[in-house]
Amino acid sequence: MELIDKDYLFDLNKIKETIRENQNKTMVIVNSSMIMTYYEIGVIINKRKSWGSKYIEKLSNDLKEYGKGYSMQNLYRMSQIANEYTYEELFSQPAREIPWYTLVEITHKSKTHEEMLWYINETHKFGWSRNMVLNQFELKAYERSLITPTTSTFIKKDDLTKELFKDTYVFDFLDKEKIKTEKDLKNQMIDNIIKFLQELGNGFSLVGKEYKLKTPSSEEFYIDLLMYHIKIHSYIVIEVKLGKFHPSDLGQLLFYVNAIDDLEKSDIDNETIGLILCKDSDNYTAKTTLKSINKYISISKYKIIEELPEYLEKRLKEI
Repeated sequence: MELIDKDYLFDLNKIKETIRENQNKTMVIVNSSMIMTYYEIGVIINKRKSWGSKYIEKLSNDLKEYGKGYSMQNLYRMSQIANEYTYEELFSQPAREIPWYTLVEITHKSKTHEEMLWYINETHKFGWSRNMVLNQFELKAYERSLITPTTSTFIKKDDLTKELFKDTYVFDFLDKEKIKTEKDLKNQMIDNIIKFLQELGNGFSLVGKEYKLKTPSSEEFYIDLLMYHIKIHSYIVIEVKLGKFHPSDLGQLLFYVNAIDDLEKSDIDNETIGLILCKDSDNYTAKTTLKSINKYISISKYKIIEELPEYLEKRLKEI
């Protein structure tokens, strides 16, 4: 017992020294400093796992002077974080810039180490808040990322463009009972524009719904949804299909993409991109239809959240 008391006091003093060294940092590095402090405490705790919960309880009580961040629950979290990540993983740029409790949620909800690292990178890349991260877990964002979207073989060099589309979009705001026509579907997307844009991904902005395209001969056409991507500087034509993808759908989309290039695109814009957003598609039919297309086109599915588990189970088995 005397040896344990001696070692405990050594741990307590080391933890207090770690906390003091990382206090009073500027706001720019305060989150990184906190994570470093918590990680180092977790490493110390994990060396004493055989001492049981009384050790954590005593530590929490003796660290009260440093604030609420050293509750028993948070000390257990520090232990878990230190156990799950290497020092290099945790102090890479993405992880050290993510708020502590967001990092805890990612660690708790992920099923694999790969999934944890994926959510950390995506959270850093897109600036997801804690609530947005929780929503992405509910929408199975990681599982969907494992499925390569069906795109034309013509791929732009820009890395952003390669990651532009998803195989499946999940619109948790859709009320399927009220969707009888494609117009109903588009209206629900626009009525929930914030959620719609969040699911499309960072950088999308809406130009118009049923966007009027007037040809030099005054013939008029209406694009379902015309978007603009502010990071890759391209118009994106989205055609929404209520049912399953059919090869004939591509002709209409290609006309719109070419027409936007001809009539709307300026010198500062890159080539227009096309997306067919349909309820479902046969993988072979979609890939065969897109062969030899010299435009960047994707065929993606949209689902409501109830349909997602069955779809993912089927698709992931095919990979």
